[in-house]
Order: sequence, then C-alpha cells, then structure tokens
Amino acid sequence: MSLHGIPSRLYIPLFALVMLAMPLSGCGKAVTFIANTGNPAFGLTIYVGGAGPIGNVGSLDVPAGLQDAGYHGAIEVFPWQGFTHAGDQMNLSRNRSKGVELSNKIRDYRRQYPNKKINIVALSAGTGIAAFALEYLPEDVKIDNGVFLACSMSSRYDLTRALRRMNGKLYVIYSDSDPILRNVVWYTGTVDRASPEDGIAGLRGFRLPDIKGPDTERQYAKVINVPWRIDFAGAGYDGGHIDCTSREFVRRYIGPIFVGNDESLVGREGRLADAPFTSRPAKPPKRSRARADSTESAEKLAAEPEGRPDARANRPRRGTRAAATSQDALAEEERPRRSERRSRRAEGESIPAGAEGPARREAPEDLPE
Repeated sequence: MSLHGIPSRLYIPLFALVMLAMPLSGCGKAVTFIANTGNPAFGLTIYVGGAGPIGNVGSLDVPAGLQDAGYHGAIEVFPWQGFTHAGDQMNLSRNRSKGVELSNKIRDYRRQYPNKKINIVALSAGTGIAAFALEYLPEDVKIDNGVFLACSMSSRYDLTRALRRMNGKLYVIYSDSDPILRNVVWYTGTVDRASPEDGIAGLRGFRLPDIKGPDTERQYAKVINVPWRIDFAGAGYDGGHIDCTSREFVRRYIGPIFVGNDESLVGREGRLADAPFTSRPAKPPKRSRARADSTESAEKLAAEPEGRPDARANRPRRGTRAAATSQDALAEEERPRRSERRSRRAEGESIPAGAEGPARREAPEDLPE
C-alpha cells in the first residue's frame, strides 16, 4: 500500500477514515502481512511499520527500494499492529511485549547466521518497538545499522542501552513539518509515553537524555540526526509522515547505507563538528528581520561600483547644525571689536601686539556618525 502523491494536508482525514473503515470491512488481516524476500545468507533487514492499519504503509515500497539499491539480504516485515492508531501508540505494556517478540526474532537469526549483518528500518510508532527490542537483546547480540523514520518517540528518550546493541549507526530522519506528529502525536503523547513538550524525535531528532550514564555520550556518537532537506522531495519525500517510505526515497538514501555507503544521506562531510550527532542541516538558520535588513544594506553598499556617489554623502551629518550655530556666535562676538579697531586705525592710533583681541576659535569638528 502506498500513499505517495497524496497531499500532506489530506493525511490526517485519510488516516482517520482508514482507522474507521479497516475493522468494519474485515481488512484488519492486512496487519499480519509479512513480506519475506531476499537471501538470509547475505544478511537480514527488518521493517517495522507504524501504528494502526495504515502503519503498514511501506511494507511493499521499503523492500522494493532496498532491492533497487542493490541489497541482496533477506527483508522481512515485522507485524505488530492492532486495529487503531491510538491503541498502538499508547499501550506501552503491549508495545514492550512486541519488542520482546522482535528481539527473539533477531536472536534466532543471529544464532543461525552469527557473522551476517542485521539492520532495522522502523516507521513512526514502530521505532519504539525497534528500540525496545534492542534493549531486550543480550549484550553479546548486536545489530549493525538502524534507520528511524518519522519517529514518534520522545527526543529525550534514553537510547543508551539500545545503542550498546548496535555496531553501526542509528540514522534518524526527521521533518519539523510532519503533520501526524504535529497534530496527532502531540495530543496522544509519544510511544514511550513521555510528554510531547519534551520534544518528538520525528520533529527535531534525538537529544542527549537529561540523566546521563557513564557511557551515554559515547553511545550517542552512533546517532546521526538527518533533517529533511529539499533534495528529498525529488525522491518522493516531501516532509510528511509516511512519504518517507516511498520506494524511490528508500532506493536513493536508505538502501545505500546497508551496502556500505551513507554518503547520499549524510553527505561527504558527514556530521557537523558544532552540532552533536547531526548531519548537514536542511537550510541555514533563520535570521532576524533587523539583522537581515542590515546585512542586505551592507551587501548592497559593498556591491556599488567605484566612483558612484554614496547616497549617505548627501545626507546631513550629525553635528553640522551645532557647528553652524557656533560659527554664528563667534561672528557676533567679533563684530564690536572689529568696529573698534577700524575706528582706531582711522584716527591713526597704533594698535599694540596682542590687542587685536582673542585669537579666533575654530568651530568644533563635525560629530562622528
């Protein structure tokens, strides 16, 4: 089932419609659909969809996109959903039990193929199931890489224990315009039952937990937050909630990770040094209006050709009026003295040195701008 091409503004109404229609129509059995393709001798990738019947979106596109990217291992869809989004999102005890089931599946594969790579791709509430599964694994059983899409977990959820069960990286692809996370999960709460006010990972990525263990920061070096960027739209991911599972997006950006190259997703330079566990941001930070205006004015001034008169040169300078007033006062003060000197010269009197009156004072300089 794929909803690629449907405008994001229709996700929520469609989401509600499918939730109501699926149980009534008997289509709930679609939740147990499992796609098993590829060769387990070349590794295993497990896809964990989102909550509710519509959470199975991607069950066809994700495996197809991985194969298009050249991945030859087995690809399985892990069924865990019930009939409603809210029930799957909010039932923590049931979700943890599903995490145990997934961890058992991983352990079974590891016993059979001890040296093959295991990867996980999870969507929305399915990221919680995946994180719980990793926490339940023994420390000697590890997966390789994970990709969390539209994650409905708390940004501050402590991933330390889960990350200890990973040899590779956890790529968290998020969008701050995700309509389901902004308008539904904000009210239902995160899948780990935290307040959305603490942040939702699918909107802002993961952050270090408030309480850190001795190896928390070292483990979080495995987390790479990847914000939505404009080139994703060309692959069918417009920043919505489920379009991140489009076949073309998976082929271009997720599949290459599992064949050993994450450059298309995180870029050649990888993570920014000044931003913990993050990839290159989607766009530069917004500037304030005043700062932007002053910057634009400076750029325009620098771009003016030489010889062109500066418009500011014709603008009255501060201090000019004060200088003119001072000159007028001096002239008024000197007028009687000049009349007296002219009279004395006319009568033939000599004027001794120094009697010319006080030396003329210079007008004050213009005040600096």
